Amino acid sequence: MKFVNKILLLNILILLLFSGCNDEDFLQEEPKDLFVLDNAFEKSSQVEAQLTMCYYGAYGEYAIGNDVYRTKTIGSDVLDEPYWRNSGAGGFSNFNTWLTTSTEIETLWNFYYQLISYANLTLYGTEVETITWSDEDYKNKIIAEAKFFRGLAYLRLAEAFGGVPIVLEFTQELRFDYTRSSREETYQQAIEDLLVAYQGLPDYPEENGRVARGAAANYLAEAYLAIGVETNDDSNYSSAIQYAQETIALHPLMTERFGIRSISSDLSSNRGVATYLPEGNVFGDLFYMTNYDYSAGNTEAVWTLKTPTYEELNTYGVANDMFGYDSPQYTEQAGYAPVPRDINWADGYSEEGSAAGPWKNISAPYATAMFPAYLGGFGLGATTQTEYAAYTVWTDTSDIRYEEDVTVRTLFECTDANHSMFGKKVPLEMINPDPSQFTKYAPLFSKLVPFDEWPYESTDNFHLRSLVDAYGIRSSESYLLLAEAYLRDGQAGLAADAVNVIRNRAKCETFYTASDIDINSILDERIRELMGEEGRWFTLLRMEPEVWKQRLYDHAMYIEQYPIYTREIPWNLFPIPQSYIDLNTGAELTQNEGWD
Repeated sequence: MKFVNKILLLNILILLLFSGCNDEDFLQEEPKDLFVLDNAFEKSSQVEAQLTMCYYGAYGEYAIGNDVYRTKTIGSDVLDEPYWRNSGAGGFSNFNTWLTTSTEIETLWNFYYQLISYANLTLYGTEVETITWSDEDYKNKIIAEAKFFRGLAYLRLAEAFGGVPIVLEFTQELRFDYTRSSREETYQQAIEDLLVAYQGLPDYPEENGRVARGAAANYLAEAYLAIGVETNDDSNYSSAIQYAQETIALHPLMTERFGIRSISSDLSSNRGVATYLPEGNVFGDLFYMTNYDYSAGNTEAVWTLKTPTYEELNTYGVANDMFGYDSPQYTEQAGYAPVPRDINWADGYSEEGSAAGPWKNISAPYATAMFPAYLGGFGLGATTQTEYAAYTVWTDTSDIRYEEDVTVRTLFECTDANHSMFGKKVPLEMINPDPSQFTKYAPLFSKLVPFDEWPYESTDNFHLRSLVDAYGIRSSESYLLLAEAYLRDGQAGLAADAVNVIRNRAKCETFYTASDIDINSILDERIRELMGEEGRWFTLLRMEPEVWKQRLYDHAMYIEQYPIYTREIPWNLFPIPQSYIDLNTGAELTQNEGWD
C-alpha cells in the first residue's frame, strides 16, 4: 500500500513526546526537489520521525468515536449505534445492511495496511547504510518498535479478515497482483514480528506513550490464543500463558487508590471542583487525567496513547476548533454521552410551568455550563451500550466498576427547578418510552464520560469534549488473556483464579470456580473491565464462530433489543473490501465465504 503522510502537524506534535529524537541536524534539512526511496532518509532523526507516524496511526485504533474504533467495536454484543439514529433500520447489528462495499470495512482494511506501510518505511530507513546512528542499541529499539506495530497490524487483519496479503517491504510502485496468505500464516507473521519487538524493547516505557516489552508480550499472548483456535493446536496455549504472565509480572494491577484525586491533603481545585474525591475508588482513579502513565505510578499501564493538550496545540498556533470534535482526542465524551436534553416526560408526569422533559431546563446548581457535566455534557449519543452491557452483565452489586455516581451513573436528577422532581433522580418509568426518544438515554461510565466539572479544561464551555489519554493496554486485559489460555489448555481452576484477580480488585463478592468458568464468563468479564477499551470484534472473531455468533444472537442490540435482524449470520469473517478485489487485476484476491 502506498505511503501517504496525511498528518504532518500531529507528526510534529507527537515528536515532542520522544526526547530520544535529539539529532540537532534534524532542524537543518536541505529540501530535495523530489523525494523517492533512494533519498528519503539521510539522518537517523528522519527514521525516528517516520516511526512517529506508527504511533500516531496506532492512536486511531484506540480513540473512541473515529471510524476505525467504531468499525472494530459497534454491532457487537457490547456497543451499537442507538435505535433513534437509524430509525430502527441501520444499526450495525442489523447485518442485512453489511456489504462488501461498506466504507467502514474498507476503512478498517486501509488503516492497518497504512500502519504496515509506516512500519515498513521505518524499517527501510534503518537499513540505509549511509545513515550514522549515535547508538546502535537505539537503532535496534527503533526496529523493535516498528515490528511491534507491523505485528499488531497483521494480528488485527488476521482476526478480522482471515488470511491477507503479507507485505514486508515498502514499495512506491503500484501493485495489482496481491494474493492472500492463509490465516495461520498471517498470525504467524504477527508472532514473528512481535517476538522481535519483545526481545528488543525495554522492560518499561522510557518515555510516556512509547511501547515496551509488556505490550509486545500482551499481544503475543493474544496471537498465540488466536493461532491455537485457528489450527486446533493446543500447544500454542502454553505460549499464550507464558507471555500473559510476562506482562502481568512487569505490570501488576493497581489495587489501592492512587493519583491526583486520591490525596486528602490536596486542597486544589479545577473549575470550582475540589481535586480530592473522597468517594472515589481505585478503578475510577485509573481514568483521571495525569494518572494514565507508568511514570505516574500506574503500574497497570502497559501502553498509553498520548493526546496533545490544548497548550501543545496552541504552542504551534493551532486553533482549538481546527480539529473539531471529529478528531480522536475530542470524540470520546461526546460520542458516548447520551442526549437527555431531547427526552420528554412520560404521559402524566409533566407539570404546569415546567419544561417538557426532566433535562430540558438546566437550573442552578446544575447550570455551570449550557450542557452540564452532570448529564455528560453535550452528548451526541453516537454509540451506546447494548442492554446486556449497560445493565444485565452487572450481576454483582458490590462491583466498584459499577458504583453509582462514582464509576457509573444510571439515573439522573431532574435539573428543572420548576418541577417537583427537581434534585431527585428520575426513575425510568417517568421517561417517554418511545424508542425514538428512550434510546437517547443511556448510563454514563465515568471512564468514558466525565460526570463532574473537574476533568474539563476552561475552553470546554459546552462540555463537548475533554482532552484525555487512552489506554492501549492495561494488564487487567493480560489477566483475561491468561484466563482464556488456561481454560483452553484444560486448566479451568487456574482460569477461574485469573479472572478472580480482576474481580477481587473490583471488590466483588462473587467469584468463579473451576466448575462454572467458561468462555462466556471471560467474555462477560471483558465487558465489565474493558468496555470502551477493547476492540470487541477482534476478540470475538478470533474465537470459534459458534461462540461469538451466539453472543450476538443473545445480546446484540438489533437482534435482542430491537429484533430487526432475524436470520442466521452467514459469514465467519469480515469481507475483503470489494474495491481491492476489483483493483487487483494481476492476481485473484478471493472473497471470504458468506459474502456472495
